[in-house]
Amino acid sequence: MRGVSIFSVSRVVLTLIVSCFFIQGNAQNDQIALRAIGKKEFSVKSLNGIPYTVVIESSNNDGQFHLGSTGRLTFKIDDMIDTRSTLRIVFEEEIYHSLEDKLLEQYKADIKWIQSELEIKESELKMFPTRPVFTDAGLEKLKGKVFEYVTNDRKESYFNKWIEKINYSVGAVGFFRELYGASNGEDNSQRHNFLPINIHEELNN
Repeated sequence: MRGVSIFSVSRVVLTLIVSCFFIQGNAQNDQIALRAIGKKEFSVKSLNGIPYTVVIESSNNDGQFHLGSTGRLTFKIDDMIDTRSTLRIVFEEEIYHSLEDKLLEQYKADIKWIQSELEIKESELKMFPTRPVFTDAGLEKLKGKVFEYVTNDRKESYFNKWIEKINYSVGAVGFFRELYGASNGEDNSQRHNFLPINIHEELNN
């Protein structure tokens, strides 16, 4: 039986819903994409399946528009005012809590699964926090405790699958919290995704 394989959450690449969350690069915004449709219209779509509210400002069509997880919004270029019109996105509280709730349900299901596979007693489930929110040290400590129930190769295989599941839950919950914080003005690594985009400049890049 191999030694325990414990991975750092910071190395996990999350693929929630449609595509990779951590698309980093020189793009002004890696959560949405603006594309010209001929010379009269442009579209906005989510790059990762997360619904957003799109806010158009300084135009002849100002307002808030719901961008679905798999759909796109279309706007008329003539409604934009020269180089002044801007677009930004908002990660609504209701959407945030809905997505987080789904992650919490999956986290709890994963606990039940590993409990069954490793034969962890009900009275010992208190080692699992009610929410997948950890410090790196706290997560490594939990992994070590769970590994104590690994007594053969079959259980080690289940344990390694659970490692992937817990890393995903912790990383995804943290990612959504960071998105929501950035949407509400918090200066973090996702903040650039919620700054106003100059529509004229974006379409003419």
